[in-house]
Amino acid sequence: MDTTAYGFETLQIVPDSLEATFTARNGTTIHCRLIQPDDAPLLINLFSHLSAESRRRRFNLPLENIDHARIVQEARRLANVDNRTIGGAVLAFAPQETGEELIAVARLGRFPAQPDSPDAEVALVVRDDFQGQGIGTALLAMLAPLARRMAVQTLTASVQADNEALYVLLRSLHLPAERHTSHGETTISLSVSDLPVSKRDDQIQG
Repeated sequence: MDTTAYGFETLQIVPDSLEATFTARNGTTIHCRLIQPDDAPLLINLFSHLSAESRRRRFNLPLENIDHARIVQEARRLANVDNRTIGGAVLAFAPQETGEELIAVARLGRFPAQPDSPDAEVALVVRDDFQGQGIGTALLAMLAPLARRMAVQTLTASVQADNEALYVLLRSLHLPAERHTSHGETTISLSVSDLPVSKRDDQIQG
């Protein structure tokens, strides 16, 4: 059995910038950083690489034959956050033949009318060809320092009740989570203090 560490077990974070690296299960070095307002084209490219099922899981509704102008508008909205107040996100990049490509995003978001709320919604998406590589666990660990920077204490996620992949991820990390299911949708609540923490954060100085 392969016992080589991967995912959040190899995560190294620069505390000040929240840039990070970790090793995927297949040995690929993944680079992470906070989202920037000019990253909208990267989000558009990632969306184009998601299967219909991954799109449904991420946005909780079927997204096929979407007008390109709408995709561009939504990408610009999602990229235009400050990682401090209403919203923030961590981007994960993998090396490809043409250079680094965005392969996953973990996002925190408050309601605009509640900029000081201790609660934030969380969303996570990993490109289909990188799923099962420990990307999701590492990005969940990356959300811990981002949440602390944003003064967020509790994360909530609304997912389809049949989203077994997310439940497997939570079970694998032994995360205590509250769940409430109604009309085929499950709301999950997690305490930021329960998120996995990189054991190597203190080895890198910003």
